[in-house]
Amino acid sequence: MTGFVSAKTWRSTTAVIALVAMTAGADGAAADDAALADHKIGYTMVNKAVAIYQTADGKAECPNGLNDGPREQFDKLYPRDGTSRTLLETQLEREGEIWNPSLEKEKLPFYEAQGKTAIGLNLDGKVGPNDYTSPTGEKGIDNQMYRSVGCVASYRGPDGSYRHFTESYMQQFDFNRTLLELTDVESLANDSDVTVSVYRGLDPLLLDSAGEHIPGGSQRADHRWGKEFIQHIKGKIVDGVLTTEPTDVFLPETLARGVAKQFIHAWRVQLKLSPEGAEGLMGGYVDVERLYNLLGQNWATHFRSYGQESLPSEYRLFRKNADGYPDPKTGEMTAISTAWEVKFQQVFIMHPPTSVATAKPAKQDDIAR
Repeated sequence: MTGFVSAKTWRSTTAVIALVAMTAGADGAAADDAALADHKIGYTMVNKAVAIYQTADGKAECPNGLNDGPREQFDKLYPRDGTSRTLLETQLEREGEIWNPSLEKEKLPFYEAQGKTAIGLNLDGKVGPNDYTSPTGEKGIDNQMYRSVGCVASYRGPDGSYRHFTESYMQQFDFNRTLLELTDVESLANDSDVTVSVYRGLDPLLLDSAGEHIPGGSQRADHRWGKEFIQHIKGKIVDGVLTTEPTDVFLPETLARGVAKQFIHAWRVQLKLSPEGAEGLMGGYVDVERLYNLLGQNWATHFRSYGQESLPSEYRLFRKNADGYPDPKTGEMTAISTAWEVKFQQVFIMHPPTSVATAKPAKQDDIAR
């Protein structure tokens, strides 16, 4: 499976990227520039996973082991001890809690990820007491999603359920297609002012005979039914790494089965670019209630048991660790900082020949749609 980055691999990859950036000469820059047609280049997302820092044995971040899932929790809450219990008092009670989660104290142990190291981005530009340090030493990393699900098997690599099915559904469902198009690009090595446009794509991913993603395919940008996904953002390229300004976006959702979209506050990317693809991080703040609703719709409890994922327990941690966008009335935080490891392949993006209306930027008020 792609998408899994161990602590050792992350450090090695970062070192390689730094070395490439320092040693790239005129020949490398020329090769990158040769990939640009009309000062633009397109990419399509082929893999996405919640960024989870993992040590070799998992003990540093999960000293108590991985969390119990629905089956394990059910057996502990309703042991086979001869007590007579009805369906209403057992299965329906647990299913009801999924759709009506409470903030009551957890009945069973459910552990947060431990330690001060996490993969992610500094979303608020600050270094706070609950922030992490990246594996490469950057302080102020905001990724409270990792604190909440870092010890849930479904999110961990390389074979966690979400990692597997997110990539699988990207291949199976053309709706789940996120495109980035860079325009006004002078060089993939360094450019202080580029425009990054986000679109929904309409076409399958290009795969080789072994089922691996390869660059060079084409994607039609959806300007008709995908207007809400269209964004035009300013960015810059420094030593081959693209960063963008934060903006609210809707992205075609790829968590699981056919969910329409995901809203992300202050979304931005940090991607190492090449003529063949891009790889790195994207981050932002995810609305807790909307996220939980999407999770509930995606998979039944039966399927969540494979990844030992208990939604009611996760909900309590989402609410506890939420760190962004306070409610104007109560002051309670409504969104949780999140980072994703992402990978893109180069594509040729095609636009409709006829001009269409410009999409309005996604706004917080649109979340209810």
